[in-house]
Amino acid sequence: GEELLAGAPVLEQGKKLRAQELGLLASFGLARVKVYRRLRVAVLSSGDELREPGEALQPGQLYNANRYSLLGVLRSLGCEVNDLPVMPDDLALTRDALARAAAEHDVLVSSGGVSVGEEDHLKQAVTELGELHLWRLAIQPGKPLAFGSVGGTPWLGLPGNPAAALITAL
Repeated sequence: GEELLAGAPVLEQGKKLRAQELGLLASFGLARVKVYRRLRVAVLSSGDELREPGEALQPGQLYNANRYSLLGVLRSLGCEVNDLPVMPDDLALTRDALARAAAEHDVLVSSGGVSVGEEDHLKQAVTELGELHLWRLAIQPGKPLAFGSVGGTPWLGLPGNPAAALITAL
């Protein structure tokens, strides 16, 4: 009764439990509280041209900067992030990678493969596995952003351009 009125909540619902919140709960003698697990997010990159930093680049290849930007953004939000292998420019392999990821995660976030190139297979794979809700926004950078679902799992298809991918992720 000295710090809170009887019956008053100790913490508001949805509050992230940091060290200070855990200590506060313990100070009230609460050994257990109902919580939600962290969101499980799969990060997928798309494109045969992608290489990892430190690898030598051949003509037409580029470093997969989006992987690291997206991992950083999602981890800073407290998500449980699973960094999946790069999806090659192949419809069947893209479809298989999305289906496996959707079965094990709460949300899918991909970069690249959502524009109009002949090797951009993500929109078709998503349509075959679920539903494409939107494609292209009136923003620059970031116009080829896509959103849909794969077997009921929400999917965000971010542009391949690193600045556009980071801006739309934020």
